[in-house]
Amino acid sequence: MVMNGIITLENKGKVLKHVMRNWASGVAVLTSGCMGARAGTTVSSFTSLSLEPPLVLVNIAKENPLQTMIGESGYFGLSVLDDSQREISNLFAGFGKRIQDRFEDVETFTLTSESPLIMGAIAHLDCKVYNRCELPKSVVVIGEVIDGTFAENDDPLLYFNRDYAALCRPLSASSEKSA
Repeated sequence: MVMNGIITLENKGKVLKHVMRNWASGVAVLTSGCMGARAGTTVSSFTSLSLEPPLVLVNIAKENPLQTMIGESGYFGLSVLDDSQREISNLFAGFGKRIQDRFEDVETFTLTSESPLIMGAIAHLDCKVYNRCELPKSVVVIGEVIDGTFAENDDPLLYFNRDYAALCRPLSASSEKSA
């Protein structure tokens, strides 16, 4: 293995960016609803923090109006996308055609809060804001899971090195899924 990066005071951010490109992650759509309005964005910076209480963490750019809506409503939703939902990921990431309402052609539903959840996703979490932490360019939001759904044995949409990737299952898992 060739080591090309050396951390200096000038390039810490660049090194971190490169390291994170090599960290595979799932893809989710973060949403919120407030007074009839709704907003959403694609995220890969989402993780679980605790099982008791059940907490998750997401990071949202300060300039994203979704973080304001989450602050006003006190709730957010997460839809963990299926491998077949790349177009939905691109839509909520702002890639491709620009449309006024990203939810226009996307089937959604709600659980406990007003946060819209994406139909067909492999898992959904409905969360109440537990805490927020303002950073220089983003807001870290910690949410307590108040409701959720999940599907068994579906393939998640993965993101790796600035592109989508597929999960390679062992042969035994593949044959169990098709049975």
